[in-house]
This record gives sequence, structure tokens and C-alpha cells, in this order.
Amino acid sequence: MISVEGLTKYYDDHKALDNISFEIEEGHVYGFLGPNGAGKSTLMNIMTGCLSATEGRVLIGGYDIFEEPNKAKKLIGYLPEQPPFI
Repeated sequence: MISVEGLTKYYDDHKALDNISFEIEEGHVYGFLGPNGAGKSTLMNIMTGCLSATEGRVLIGGYDIFEEPNKAKKLIGYLPEQPPFI
């Protein structure tokens, strides 16, 4: 299960994500649709631990992606169009 709780992300004064919350149960598949600049890539980069959030948390299989990143990342696979450089 994936649980996203109150994710907010600012880039300086620009709010890229505004209090996003949702859950994805095991066995379900979802997609993000929206225009360029809507925050889809920002959300995925936060959910996979490649980018920090300003506020909120992400649980992957019960593990917080920011507090237990190694355990959470073992449960996900992510292939972005353009890989983030850390």
C-alpha cells in the first residue's frame, strides 16, 4: 500500500504541490494525468525519495520514505522519463 498524507512542495515562493493526500491499495494501478507543470513529476520524485517534501509524508508498505528510505525503496520500482540527479 502507498499512503500520501498532506504533501506540499514549495520551490522558493512557488507552490508546486498543495496538501496532496491519497492511498493506493495493493493490486490497484493508477496514473497521474495533467498538463505540463501540474506537479506529476514532483509528486513521483517525492514518493520515490528522490526529492524532499516541504510538508507531509509518504508511506510505502508502512515505511516512511524519508525516515526508512532503504526499506521503503525495496518495495517500489520507478523508471522516470528523465532520471533525477542527486
